[in-house]
Amino acid sequence: MTNTDYTDSDSLYLGFDLSTQQLKIIVTNDKLAALKSFNVEFDVAFKEKYGVHKGVLSNEGGEVVSPVGMWLDSMNNVFDQMKKDNFPFEKVVGISGSCQQHGSVFWSNEAQPLLKKLNKDEDLSSQLKDAFSWDKSPNWQDHSTNPEGEAFVKAIGREELAQITGSRDHLRFTGLQIRKFATRSHSEKYAQTSRISLVSSFVTSVLLGQIDGLEESDACGMNLYDLEKGEFNEELLALAAGVHPKVDNITKEDPKYQAAIEDIKSKLGEIKPINYTASGNISSYFIEKYGFTSQCKIYSFTGDNLATILSLPLQPNDCLLSLGTSTTVLLITKNYEPSSQYHLFKHPTMPNHYMGMICYCNGSLARERVRDEVNEKYQIEDKKSWNKFNEILDNTGKFDNKLGIFFPLGEIVPHAPAQTVRAVLENENIVECDLETHGFGVDHDVRAIVESQTLSCRLRAGPMLSKSAESSNVTPEPESSNVDLKKTYDDLINKYGELYTDGKKQTFASITARPNRCYYVGGTSNNMSIISKMGSILGPVNGNYKVEIPNACALGGAYKASWSHLCEEKGEWIDYDKYINKLFEVNNELDSFECEDKWVEYFDGVGLLAKMEETLLK
Repeated sequence: MTNTDYTDSDSLYLGFDLSTQQLKIIVTNDKLAALKSFNVEFDVAFKEKYGVHKGVLSNEGGEVVSPVGMWLDSMNNVFDQMKKDNFPFEKVVGISGSCQQHGSVFWSNEAQPLLKKLNKDEDLSSQLKDAFSWDKSPNWQDHSTNPEGEAFVKAIGREELAQITGSRDHLRFTGLQIRKFATRSHSEKYAQTSRISLVSSFVTSVLLGQIDGLEESDACGMNLYDLEKGEFNEELLALAAGVHPKVDNITKEDPKYQAAIEDIKSKLGEIKPINYTASGNISSYFIEKYGFTSQCKIYSFTGDNLATILSLPLQPNDCLLSLGTSTTVLLITKNYEPSSQYHLFKHPTMPNHYMGMICYCNGSLARERVRDEVNEKYQIEDKKSWNKFNEILDNTGKFDNKLGIFFPLGEIVPHAPAQTVRAVLENENIVECDLETHGFGVDHDVRAIVESQTLSCRLRAGPMLSKSAESSNVTPEPESSNVDLKKTYDDLINKYGELYTDGKKQTFASITARPNRCYYVGGTSNNMSIISKMGSILGPVNGNYKVEIPNACALGGAYKASWSHLCEEKGEWIDYDKYINKLFEVNNELDSFECEDKWVEYFDGVGLLAKMEETLLK
């Protein structure tokens, strides 16, 4: 390993990223400079011991789990690497991090005493082998909980569940996994469970040497937590525990019901509200074994997507678009406007704010198929070349009332099977058409796929951004907005009728909401033709930015640690967006790009896509 000079840094911070396939730890300083990273890949280091493939164990029943002992081994492994590298552990003043979301860890009754008496001369996994009632943890890829999903929907309803918890039922979510564990797969082990952690609070527990409470923003991914009330929902707890009156035929008057509710509350423990206060100081095990000081603070860890938004200077109404095999939109909002088609989590460092998340299955694969058709038509020798695709896209004019919906795979948002739909607006009527009819050729597919994917993001982000803009001081009126938006909206509704997205009516506020800034990451962000087109449609008020954040989750954790530590030092809350903006100058550090503002022009695209989804999708 190369030597890193830490002499100029009085205080260091560690950011963990415990993902499906590796543990990475990044080192930062007070200036948010990333100094060095260390990692271990699970398949490389632990395949023989645990039998994992791509970090997990899976079976034909859809069960996908991770060995908890492997995570403990990975902590020793990375800290051992750092020790061999002569890393100055004594300079570390704060640790936080990111972990894969939704996974649960089931502690045994022996957990607390075992955590407290760890011996520095032995590794973690051998000393904590009896600390778990089950030595596995469900992974986010697990899809073995269909019966549990059906139970949650039957008892609560899909939209109602989203209204309470910020998300509809998802097979990977912790509440469904706990119900399966308690009632179907491991009921005896559930009875022997003293506490249930998320992966994020599991890691903090190990570092602290005592079981830590759940972190509030990560707890929003459980289908158990009432976001608006800030507490667990009793009816959802009853579902998870297997004592729901409607589903499990156990009345609330039955002593078994109340005992089960109290038991699951005790197992889940407290929810730690969004704050900067440390969970405690690092355990003596890590002090004696690696040389941390007793003053090193452990701050609550959070989920991976939540940590990602902490790695950039995102302000209210900012959108982060991750353009990979799938497309994920993350945004910051003050507006709690839940839907079954996306997620809302409490923001991990900004009280009274939420992180919205929209996940699309069809991203680059759909665009690549159109690219391949174009290259075949023009007999391009390099089949993977984007040059012709980009040339066509760059030369497109105004929106021409033609759109396509391209789902080579079944789509999550909107929920639909694999299909391709093309349509044109002719004489105020939406006419479905085939390729090479109605002026819709292969060349037109190029603009249609980029337009429809972007318009879908715009439609679904609108409700989350709408009311947030009214109370935000970061979203001024754009200079290009000399348009009478009320008239534009009225004309749109007169032309298309009332617009609905995923069964919910779009309003003037949601249709006319604009992002503050848009950031583009992932493989497709390197294609300037595509992201310029996206930027012109999304119309952010304060610009578009292309960014590269290869260690986003770990960096977000490290920044959370340094922000928390500074807040504690000063004894006051420092606004996170101001903190990171001060140290991370947007205009200097990030790559902004110019594109023509066609936000108003694409109101027609908004109307056409909404009606195509409503009337033409199978």
